[in-house]
Amino acid sequence: MFSSGNISEKLRMAKLDCRNEIVVDLFAGVGYFVLPFLIKAGAKLVYACEWNPNALFALRHNISVNGVRNRCIILEGDNRITAPKGVADRVCLGLLPSSEISWCTAVRALRPEGGVLHVHGNVKDTEEDSWLENLTRSIKTFVLNEGYIWNVTIEHLERVKWYAPHIRHLVADVRCTSM
Repeated sequence: MFSSGNISEKLRMAKLDCRNEIVVDLFAGVGYFVLPFLIKAGAKLVYACEWNPNALFALRHNISVNGVRNRCIILEGDNRITAPKGVADRVCLGLLPSSEISWCTAVRALRPEGGVLHVHGNVKDTEEDSWLENLTRSIKTFVLNEGYIWNVTIEHLERVKWYAPHIRHLVADVRCTSM
């Protein structure tokens, strides 16, 4: 996920106050967001889901040399199978061009009280509103299917960078709260 254009999002995640929070990163890679959550945002624990063997090797190295191995649980394999359920205060879905394949997994990872989803996607500049509507509608459907009664709202939309002409890398912070 390294790209100089992504630094603003990495810094935004690092500035969050995640003390006493459990974070699930569904697409951990080499730890691009895992490390800021642990080192700067102070997350109590991060579950790092990843299936690429080379990324897993680098992730293990990175959490070790940064002294946060005791606060990171690496879950190898497809996050739709390996991700924990009912534990997260916050879930990071940093996959491009779309993380939609794991939106349901992210809802399942949240605590029964809800939490925040950081949903990444590449979106045509003329389709931001429809993407947000689809995201909200989809998350609400997954919430209901899981038996939760939550309010689902877009708390923030970050326009990270231009990915290609007329295609933006967006991150929507979706807040799910008990009603």
